[in-house]
Amino acid sequence: MKTMVKTTLKLLVRMKSFWFFLIMTPVLSTVVLETNENSLSYYENSQTGIIAELDSPDEKVAYYGGKGKCVLKVYDAAESEASEYMIEKISGSGLFQVCRVDISKKNSEDLAGFMDERVKQGGENDRMGAALFISPDFDNCLTGRNIKEAIKIFVLSDDSRIDALENEIRTQFARFESAADDGRSVKDMLLCLKEMDKAIPRSEIVSFSAENKIKLTGVQIDQKTRMGYALAILTLGYVFCGLFIAHIAINEQKDSVLTRIKLTGKGIGSYFASKFIAVFCVTLMITAVMAVCSLFIDVDSIGIGRMEFLAIISMMGLIFSTLNMLLGMLIGDVMTSNVAAFTVWSMSGLLGGLYFPLSYTTDAIKTISYMMPHKWFMDGTEMILTGDKTGLFVLLCVTVAFLVIIGSLGGLGLRVKRTDEWGNA
Repeated sequence: MKTMVKTTLKLLVRMKSFWFFLIMTPVLSTVVLETNENSLSYYENSQTGIIAELDSPDEKVAYYGGKGKCVLKVYDAAESEASEYMIEKISGSGLFQVCRVDISKKNSEDLAGFMDERVKQGGENDRMGAALFISPDFDNCLTGRNIKEAIKIFVLSDDSRIDALENEIRTQFARFESAADDGRSVKDMLLCLKEMDKAIPRSEIVSFSAENKIKLTGVQIDQKTRMGYALAILTLGYVFCGLFIAHIAINEQKDSVLTRIKLTGKGIGSYFASKFIAVFCVTLMITAVMAVCSLFIDVDSIGIGRMEFLAIISMMGLIFSTLNMLLGMLIGDVMTSNVAAFTVWSMSGLLGGLYFPLSYTTDAIKTISYMMPHKWFMDGTEMILTGDKTGLFVLLCVTVAFLVIIGSLGGLGLRVKRTDEWGNA
């Protein structure tokens, strides 16, 4: 058996495609884990009063909706305390997700053309309820009670909540007017309004769920999302490296290698056991490369320890490598097995919640997702992120369970469908 394992690994390392997946997938996963993106949690965001700060006017806001909120893109050319107060009040109403971009440094003479261009592009290429433009003379317009010059609304959807937005803006301007009755400056107006706000009862949002679901913070959701993207890339490496072993087995079957092995007195069980050992070795190789790459990752940024991370990807890799090796052997054709492996990877990632949460999907899709290994590994990652020490043990049990199922179904499939080619196992 040792000779068969060494022969398989020698054939494997001669493949250029094997080296590509062995090196590139861990490197790409490292790049994903090192991203400093901090807006990944907005699809789970349920808090009011949170303003998303955009780095540039070109940044899209389609993914900031957060549980059905009406998205507003605010172009703030004033960048003053008064405009900040206005935006906070709009965001605090609970109906809108405000995304603000600072354009105060732009030439005021070019603002009209700039806004026309941005509104046109936003309406065609982005998804938002409305765009708001806050004038550079916002503070002066407040003292002059000129609401039309202070702020402009560009309606970009048929969302009925736009009417509530207009009412909210009129209400806030009325409050500014009432605070300006004694000829106060804008600064004094703000102090007066903030004192009035203290007398308003504070509202507190309490989230609860009938389901036994782990509650993550915004930072943890960002970490979980990055982990999901990294696992998706790493899984692709494990999938195809396991598939390459299946390619070797398919070619060996065509070249009657199995028949010659039988003549030496070795059984078919030893042959398949050697392939499983080769899969285990390949899984360790990819994990080792990822271990080297993880030295360049800030452990605090991913939320879990380095050894826990390596344990997660090792167990996940063992499942997908074994699954696709047996899948390739059952299919018996190189090109068809490639397509099947890519399909398995795509469906598991999609239905496993690697790319977006499945909280608001149908019960049927949720049920199907529990058949996907990725779903269990994402749930295990959540447990580890929240400090649950049983997370790794749960993933270990899941790995053993999947390997038993894959081995049983794969052995049955080889016995039923490939008796003539693979021998009577």
